[in-house]
Amino acid sequence: MTDQEELWQKIQNNPYCDPTKRMDFVLFFDVRDGNPNGDPDAGNLPRMDPQTLQGIVTDVCIKRKIRDYLATLKDDRGKPLCSIYIQSQAALNSLYFDAARQVVKQERQDEDAKAVAALLVELDEQKNPEFAALIKLPEDKGGGQSDHGDSNIDTDEQPHFRDWLASLDVDGLSFDPECGTLSYLGEANSKEKFKKMLSEPDFEPEPWKQQIDKLAKLLNDAKPKKSAQERRARDAVKRKMCELYDDIRLFGGVLTAGTNAGQIRGPMQLTFARSVDPILQQDAAITRCAITTTTDWKKKQTEFGRKPWLSWAVYRQHGFFNPLLGRSREQGGTGITKEDLARFWEALACMFRNSDSASKGEMTMHDIIVFVHDHPRGNAPSHLLFEKVNCESRVHMEGKDDNPKNDVTMIKRDGFNKYYTISVGESRNAKIRIGRPLRDLWATND
Repeated sequence: MTDQEELWQKIQNNPYCDPTKRMDFVLFFDVRDGNPNGDPDAGNLPRMDPQTLQGIVTDVCIKRKIRDYLATLKDDRGKPLCSIYIQSQAALNSLYFDAARQVVKQERQDEDAKAVAALLVELDEQKNPEFAALIKLPEDKGGGQSDHGDSNIDTDEQPHFRDWLASLDVDGLSFDPECGTLSYLGEANSKEKFKKMLSEPDFEPEPWKQQIDKLAKLLNDAKPKKSAQERRARDAVKRKMCELYDDIRLFGGVLTAGTNAGQIRGPMQLTFARSVDPILQQDAAITRCAITTTTDWKKKQTEFGRKPWLSWAVYRQHGFFNPLLGRSREQGGTGITKEDLARFWEALACMFRNSDSASKGEMTMHDIIVFVHDHPRGNAPSHLLFEKVNCESRVHMEGKDDNPKNDVTMIKRDGFNKYYTISVGESRNAKIRIGRPLRDLWATND
């Protein structure tokens, strides 16, 4: 068992890991000599609100760090503990169709499996000779007859039907040119409907009329001749996606990337992080002796670049957990568990250690304050609870004791004449408890 696993397992029985409780939380992190979240529209300078001059870190940036950290967790056999949907290792459509196949192939053939099976169509060039002949690339592109039936057409300059099919953007249809597999999950159930679907003017089908006609026939022949309930089928695939992917159980996901599968609302949501004080965007010139192109290498010995950064800033971010969206999948939720929540708090606490780089400078999570409600719909408005969390900027005074009091977090950096104190006011509502996951993680790890 790894130390990382022990870390989240030690806090999983705390109140803030109870998926039946409403939670509102505040987190504080800082950055020194780095760029926490560059803005590509502003030369990658640190993001800033032009109205208040406060620094901004987007929720997407923080979620990416959480996902990357979760992907590093391993079980006691060294296998990945978490599966991540939003990643760059595979096309999102392929993951969606994989989930649909798993629903169809599950041992218990219930109504959900039958509904998905009635919508799912697959053509595999390894198993279907007609489909393989239709999408086969010519062995010799320099001669012979083209797909269009005209030997005078230079096939080197004409796209192949396989390439056209791969570039097609049709709801519910996905073609993997590497595997030679065409998947379709939708309501079209006749040759005419398939042909109409593939012949939209936006897809430029004019050169491929003959191939489209053959493909529509193959799809029609492969389509299961059953009555299907589209909503039931899509809901079944959504539940499977929640079962398979940890980040969908937490944050939800948009599944409309070519499949029109709708979206899943996740119970865990984050706001933008905003710096406590205004920031000063800085941009340093840098040089390097490695020249990019051969032509430039003959002309110069160094190249110039730019490195955006800011000296020091403390950021505050808010988050919410809605247990009504995280309840069991049979009840329409994502099925989040206390283990999911424990791993989330660990990822939130440790994500900056997993993304250290020169461009990020020194980024550190300093405090996580969680208000745990006794009722799934909450016992108090979120904004009133957030108002109880105070972050004050103070100036170092000679002869003054800067040591923090009990339950007060201090954020300071050498070389700066100020520091920040984080305190939480007492709650008069006995049904709301306050948790500090960051303190619990490090306290149990001492």
